[in-house]
Amino acid sequence: MTGAIAPGDCLGRKLLIVGDVNTGKTTLARRILEDLCARGLGPRIAVLDLAPHIPPELAAQRGLRGIGGTIGVPPGCGVLAVHEQLAPPRLTSNTEIEAQEKAAANKGLIDAAWVRLEPGTRTILFLNDVSMYLQAGTAAELIARLAPADTVIANGYFGERLGGGELTRHERAQLELLRDWFERTGSVLTLTTRF
Repeated sequence: MTGAIAPGDCLGRKLLIVGDVNTGKTTLARRILEDLCARGLGPRIAVLDLAPHIPPELAAQRGLRGIGGTIGVPPGCGVLAVHEQLAPPRLTSNTEIEAQEKAAANKGLIDAAWVRLEPGTRTILFLNDVSMYLQAGTAAELIARLAPADTVIANGYFGERLGGGELTRHERAQLELLRDWFERTGSVLTLTTRF
């Protein structure tokens, strides 16, 4: 998929990158971020990184090596980066109710984080792991926040490897609504192999 989109083609666009775990969604977003920073655009960029911390031993137990990567910000480029410490509900819960409670708590943290992104002054927005918001939030809430940005690069889980349940059904339904919006206002890139 390396030829599917060039990092330099993303300025002024809204792009949603989706795929299963370990398909390179975060790696591609990081490459786009590095390209924009190399052009001196860092002071216009805000990054909201929602990737949860997943202990390597937990990922290994589930056969999910390399899951939950943060986007990383090049040092000294002026990017405003906000990273919330979120719990991975599906991987750390014993019941569906516990997973939904953790997802709701995560949504509260994410809602509070939006204020720190300096809306209006940062016109280029990166959102790593949008799925974490959509586990308890709605696409409509997210779209209202993304619409004003000139450039949006978002990525999210859209796969089968993390299992099912009500949390997954809600997340997937909301991600499909978000995909529809990105298809109308920008573009969607589905990764099926490592980028």
